[in-house]
Amino acid sequence: MCYETRIRRGFTLFQLLLVLAILLILLGLLLPAIVKVRLDALRMQGSDNVRQLTLTTIGCAEVYQGLMPPTIGAFPQNLANGGGAGTLHFFVLPFIEHQNIYNLSHDGNRFRVSFKDTAAYVNRIYLAPNDPSAPPDYLYDGWLALCNYPANYLVFGKGGNRYPASIPDGTSNTIFFAQRYQMCNGQPHAWGYDAWYYWAPMFAYYSTELFQVMPPGKDCDPERAQSLSRDGIQVGLGDGSVRFITPKLNSQTWLFACEPNDGFPLGADW
Repeated sequence: MCYETRIRRGFTLFQLLLVLAILLILLGLLLPAIVKVRLDALRMQGSDNVRQLTLTTIGCAEVYQGLMPPTIGAFPQNLANGGGAGTLHFFVLPFIEHQNIYNLSHDGNRFRVSFKDTAAYVNRIYLAPNDPSAPPDYLYDGWLALCNYPANYLVFGKGGNRYPASIPDGTSNTIFFAQRYQMCNGQPHAWGYDAWYYWAPMFAYYSTELFQVMPPGKDCDPERAQSLSRDGIQVGLGDGSVRFITPKLNSQTWLFACEPNDGFPLGADW
């Protein structure tokens, strides 16, 4: 009786190491492309948020015959119900399908962002998906919802400015919204904080210095805007467009782009 001997061949240790090395090389080649696609997707989402907020604010002004909401203050919205008191981000809530949140802020006399828990509402439109400073719940101390898109104080002021009459430099040459960290050196940046302080959703009030490029926490300056990418910062312009500005921008050009009525032309780096 004859028995056939079968020899089972397996992979040698050398062959396994060789396959593993090839896979690691392929992964190393693909990883930068994967990271780039992911970063581009996050940047696109942030760009969409800035655009929506800018267009919403313009739409709000058009409804009120050109009157723009203030950075912080009172706004004659829903006069039959006493108007409103709060931030620009509060006043545009009805225009971004958040009328229900706005309605909850009515205290019996008028709408107030500080009434009940209105300022604790986390609004994804106000949040950038690539902010390295963001806490997991997007809240400060459990009661204040954070924000990434501050309004330009020089454009909106304390009330009374009109679109486009108050922007003689041109809407396409004027920054309406920029970016800030949600948490900057321990200071929150909140869409519903309606006092004149670092925490309010604004920039170009305390300082008109050029934006910071992804500063580490201890170096973050809450008086200035901050980019969420080392490549630059996204801003919403007064014509509803979104522009990506690199750190090469001249600080003087940044100032001119923030000022809606200085009469100076923007630099060649704009």
